[in-house]
Order: sequence, then C-alpha cells, then structure tokens
Amino acid sequence: MKKTLAHICRALVLVSMLALLAGCNEKQKQKPAPQFGVVQISKLFQDSRIGKAGFSRMNELENKAQSILKQALDAMEKARAEGRDEEASRMESELQERVAFMQEAIRQEQEHVGNVIQTVMKKTFDAYSRENGLFGIFSAENMLSASPETDITASIMKALDAVEPSFGEMPSLELPRRPEPANALPLEGEKAAPAAEKQQ
Repeated sequence: MKKTLAHICRALVLVSMLALLAGCNEKQKQKPAPQFGVVQISKLFQDSRIGKAGFSRMNELENKAQSILKQALDAMEKARAEGRDEEASRMESELQERVAFMQEAIRQEQEHVGNVIQTVMKKTFDAYSRENGLFGIFSAENMLSASPETDITASIMKALDAVEPSFGEMPSLELPRRPEPANALPLEGEKAAPAAEKQQ
C-alpha cells in the first residue's frame, strides 16, 4: 500500500513538473511587445486628413496666382496690340514685380503648411508613445529592418484624422500699396491739402 502511494506521489510530482515546463515553454514562445514603432511618413503626408488639406490649400493658392497673372498678362498684351507701348511697358514691369511677390508668398505658405503638419504629427507621435509605452517612433524610410508588428502607420493615421486641420487665413497675393511720397502731386480730381493740414 505504501509503495502504491509512493508511486502515485511520484507520478503527481512528475505531472506537475511537466505542466510547469510546458508553461515555461509557452511563455518563451510568446514574442515580446514591440518597444518602438515604425511609420510610413510619405503615406501619412499623402493620405491623412491634414496632409490632404495642406495639399488642397497649396493647389488653391497656386491656381489663384495663375488666374491673377493670366489677367495681368492678357491686359498687357492687349495694351501692346492697341499701340499703347508706354502703358504696356509699365504693365510688364509691374507684372515682373508681381510674379516675384507671388513666388515668395507661395514659398512662405509652403513652409507654413509643412510646419503645421509636422507639428501635429510630432504631437501625435509623442502622445502615442506615452500611451503605448514605446521608447520611440521611427520612419520606415530610414529603417534598415523592422518586424511587421512594429508598423503603427494605421494607428497614427487614425489619430491624425481626428485632428481638425487648421492653417489660418489664406495669404494675400495682392501687392501691398506703396507708401505715397511726401512730395507726390495729388491725383487728378483731388484737391491739394491745405498747408495747415500738412503741418499737422
């Protein structure tokens, strides 16, 4: 009876040890949670709500600039065709100045839109890292190798799309008026200001 009981005890210990070893093996097979995330930056810029809004804004601004320049060019060509050469030359000079002004305005707006998008992305990356305990988020374009489970592009895209795109007012493409020189003659139809007013 004692021998039978001893055999049963040994068998139970053996079964327990086997179960424990099996549990350890299962734990070893489980992959550790990723400690960093990888995002496809180009996809975020192209497909996110804020990225599309920025692209649309720049298209709108460039189309407006082209429309303004076409009207000015048509007016200049009409003046030249009608023999108003002096006026056409003045319009050509103004057109060159306007083109330079618009190019600079569009360049500044591109920088502004890019900065807004990058700022929103950075805030989104930081928030996601904190919430998910990540050490960092890297661009997929610069990663030499990464496991598929580290790709968090879809999650970041969802967070970005929850942000209302806001870039502020559209920049003006109209040249600012030049200040009137103090010695300028009054325009036709305007009365010269009295001396007392000029002194004030």
